[in-house]
Amino acid sequence: MANVMVRNIPDNDYAELQEDAKQNRRSINAEILSLLADKAAMNRRRRHAAKVMRRIAKVREEIARDYPNQPDSVDLIREDRETR
Repeated sequence: MANVMVRNIPDNDYAELQEDAKQNRRSINAEILSLLADKAAMNRRRRHAAKVMRRIAKVREEIARDYPNQPDSVDLIREDRETR
């Protein structure tokens, strides 16, 4: 496991860390580890979401190629509303 030393933390930021750690009943170190873990998890979710969005775009392109000239959903919804 890696060790990191953080220097020159502004006083107001350190005070916020202390308050958050106290509220969460953790040490400053545990609070910082929690923040880092949350940030890493968010980055993983973003990368996964980007990968999924690329796959969705690819599938949409394939569908558009296989079924050209499909009507726009806005037009279909409008047509349905007008029949009521």
